[in-house]
Amino acid sequence: MPAYLVRSIDSHQIVGLFSADHPRSLAHSVEEWTERDHCEYVELPSGGLVWAGSAVRVPMHTGIEKDADWNIPELPFTSATLSDTWLNVLYGYTPGLRWTRFRAKKAPQSTPAELPEPVRSAQIIPLRPRSQQMAKRRDAQ
Repeated sequence: MPAYLVRSIDSHQIVGLFSADHPRSLAHSVEEWTERDHCEYVELPSGGLVWAGSAVRVPMHTGIEKDADWNIPELPFTSATLSDTWLNVLYGYTPGLRWTRFRAKKAPQSTPAELPEPVRSAQIIPLRPRSQQMAKRRDAQ
């Protein structure tokens, strides 16, 4: 499954690193954090997030939420770094790097315009049942 680096189009600030099987899935993941229409992405080469120094065991023992003071432990990213191939993308050392904008969201379906006010009031003419209409015609003949 490919990994992507996503950034803001205007400021070029990093939104995040994402893994997705298709750009549509990537767009949905980005939407959880920010407006995808303001972002662009690049597919990353083989590489990853690595722990160069001491690392924690996984799964991390988070403990069981038995008391009100329980907190989720902080993620151990202070000792993590990116692989050289990903750092090359991050620092702009990868030649021919092409950023791709997300497809624009479909515009919401427009609501129909409100009908204009009638120029004059309408007159409602009640219809008679068909049998009464036929009897009236016979009488007229």
